[in-house]
Amino acid sequence: MEYFLIDQPGETYYPRPEGSILINSPAASLKVVMWIKGAWRAVNATTNDDILLCYLDIQAVICWWIAILTCRKRNIVAINILLKDKPTLKNRVASWLYKRALSSKRFHATVTSPEYGKWLNRKFRRDFSYYHLPDLYVSDDLADIAATTPVEPDTVFCGGKNGRDWQMMADIAKAMPEMRFKLIMPGEVWNAIGASLPPNVTCRHDIPVDEFLHDMASSEVVCLPLDTEAPAGLIVLFQAAAMNKPIVTSDTVTTRGYITDKISNARLVASKNPLKWADTIRRSTSCKTSSGHSLRNYLRNNCNSDSFVGHLSNIISGLQK
Repeated sequence: MEYFLIDQPGETYYPRPEGSILINSPAASLKVVMWIKGAWRAVNATTNDDILLCYLDIQAVICWWIAILTCRKRNIVAINILLKDKPTLKNRVASWLYKRALSSKRFHATVTSPEYGKWLNRKFRRDFSYYHLPDLYVSDDLADIAATTPVEPDTVFCGGKNGRDWQMMADIAKAMPEMRFKLIMPGEVWNAIGASLPPNVTCRHDIPVDEFLHDMASSEVVCLPLDTEAPAGLIVLFQAAAMNKPIVTSDTVTTRGYITDKISNARLVASKNPLKWADTIRRSTSCKTSSGHSLRNYLRNNCNSDSFVGHLSNIISGLQK
């Protein structure tokens, strides 16, 4: 039997293989408590021959450790693992926990791009095997927001939380005084760099999602400089693709899994030089997007719900043999 654990209570939009049984994580005031409670519920609801798919990778690791510590065998699949690469104590502990789980023949993991899997193995100094599972694209409804929102000329948008290189974004804005920048960042980042931002920047923090999306839709270009090789910025990248925006983002092992030379409206920048970014943004404002080669079209064809479920079903079939 297949079970599908999600990191929230109630209904979900996450597609899952037909016949799999949904397990919700019970509500809790702290996320980590909800994750642990959900993992405990999932391990207790399954038996040795069952396959437990975990939408949140850390819950899969928690499930594995619960099973190990309570002497129970579970076949666990962590969907698209994500390990941050900054050398903090928290990340070092997480790396150790993940590495132990990945060493088990009963723990399996997917990655959002094959190159990220290779990067993880260099980090772990081990040769683990991963399944390739492109992230899920469910943002097509945002095209309506873009269609009804007037675009302000010469505007650049950057927003989000994890993995943004905000200092680089500030340097890019300084290098492009002729452009206006709309930045939406976490409050702690604003406290750190807000006073040093140039006058062509409008910055907000901790705003509702609908305002975030409106600022994106009303901007001419979406820019996402990243400070990590790990999956970061993909939600915003997919949202911008749904709006068919010109996109400029960092060249990483993750973004290369979605953006290639064939994509007409998205460009990767490997340089840390803000002038290189500025030049790429200027060229992006004049790029003509071919509907057949847009990032939105690529995601529709390769990252849709049917494809997502098909990948998971193939993984299940392989584990059942």
